[in-house]
Amino acid sequence: MALATFLFALSVSAAAIKLKGPPAAPIPHFEHAYTVNRLPSRGSMQPMSELKTVENVIRLTRGNGSSLSSLYVQAMRLQDTGREGSYSRLVTGSLPLVNIEQGTVFLAPVKVGGQDFDVVIDTGSSDPWLASTGFDCVDPYTHDDEPEDYCYFGPLYDPSKSTTFTPIPDRNLNLSYADGEFINGLMGYESFTMGGITVPQQQFSAVNFAGWYGDGISTGLVGFAYRTLTSAYAGTDPKLDKAGKQISYNPFFVNMYTSNTTAPVFSMAMSRNENEGGVMALGGIPDIPHSPYWISVPIIPVGVNASSGEVVYEFYTVVIDGYAYSSDQSAQFNPYNSANSRKRSLVGNGTQAIVDSGTSLMYVANDVAVGVTLAFTPPGTCDPSSRTDPTCYVPCHSIPPVFGVTIKKKVFYVNAQDMILQNGFDEETQMPVCISAVQANLKGLTILGDSWMKNVLAVFDIGAEMMRFSAREFYGLGNYGTTASPGGYS
Repeated sequence: MALATFLFALSVSAAAIKLKGPPAAPIPHFEHAYTVNRLPSRGSMQPMSELKTVENVIRLTRGNGSSLSSLYVQAMRLQDTGREGSYSRLVTGSLPLVNIEQGTVFLAPVKVGGQDFDVVIDTGSSDPWLASTGFDCVDPYTHDDEPEDYCYFGPLYDPSKSTTFTPIPDRNLNLSYADGEFINGLMGYESFTMGGITVPQQQFSAVNFAGWYGDGISTGLVGFAYRTLTSAYAGTDPKLDKAGKQISYNPFFVNMYTSNTTAPVFSMAMSRNENEGGVMALGGIPDIPHSPYWISVPIIPVGVNASSGEVVYEFYTVVIDGYAYSSDQSAQFNPYNSANSRKRSLVGNGTQAIVDSGTSLMYVANDVAVGVTLAFTPPGTCDPSSRTDPTCYVPCHSIPPVFGVTIKKKVFYVNAQDMILQNGFDEETQMPVCISAVQANLKGLTILGDSWMKNVLAVFDIGAEMMRFSAREFYGLGNYGTTASPGGYS
């Protein structure tokens, strides 16, 4: 995948927004130039960690909102195609995008200073932060003062109720996002507990000023980025903060493994049950059904750079061998691409792909997306050249093709249940509208999103800079799920 420069401008009419919960707010007009670049290796890699089953497992739930990773992915896709419109994390927003493209927010419980909260888990950023009592809420677009519930956070963190909070003098957090959202706050030390693991003095921000599109449940965010992308600055006036002058500190998960509390590994298994979300294990893997066969592949760190040059977001990227797909349900594939007339060759060889649970769909090369769409029975329609609607649509009752992503000569198949997604209703006929889980990347970023990740147990080995995958396309979450797991691995 060629890493290219993407520009985007965000603008949309407030009349196009339908918001449940807080009052409707206009989506901001925010201009920035972004580059997507490979980041250098850290250099001091550790041996791969032993994959142990651990009890430090977090049950994830799906939040009512849009992920920050999709914020960057979709904004860049919009500009790359010349489509008008914008992208925002505004809850239940009505936007000129396929709704599913807004991605998925995953929430996890955390105890901070003896208080319980739900936070967004974000693998592309590093800072831990919580909205605190008495914070000032403003409209992200106009910066007009608004009541607290306008920002739509969950329960607020109260430093006065904590016996473990220690403020850090002359230090502030200053974060802004691609849709104009932002948070500011003072820095401090606090006790953080997640998945049964406690970091007694975690640096974080008690946010006291926010322009935010909340979900009514989450109080803040905990980042699990590959690198340290922390955004703390000297002083207490965010207006004086300068790009590139951040003060680095250890994020939550980094403190866990540098203190030898856990191995430098976390893993994720997503559920296809919308009421569950998935599980995340710290220091190893959860005790869930999966194939005994693992593959390992190096992480290629990729950063999203702002026009200032600073890295503002990060993705976990791996090289895939290619894609296997066919309308023939009994088709066999040749992951080695050797001369074998009885097996089908892969397509899209040697592609760099971002692994991201926050993006709902899979985005692949245009020709692959068209081929997969036409392999449905009956076939769908897909026109990546369209500047108005390049979405790949399929009949809701169609039979999906066999589809898999090959990594290190192993094909990871996608369960047919994950190949068709309902996306609203036709305005005229009121009949359901369905799309393929495999969409055209419009010559941009290649993404292995939630539809693919539901079919694997994904291990993020930060110390070794490796990712590992095991297949689980026919498995549920075992004892961590609310529904029985289908039997038998195939």
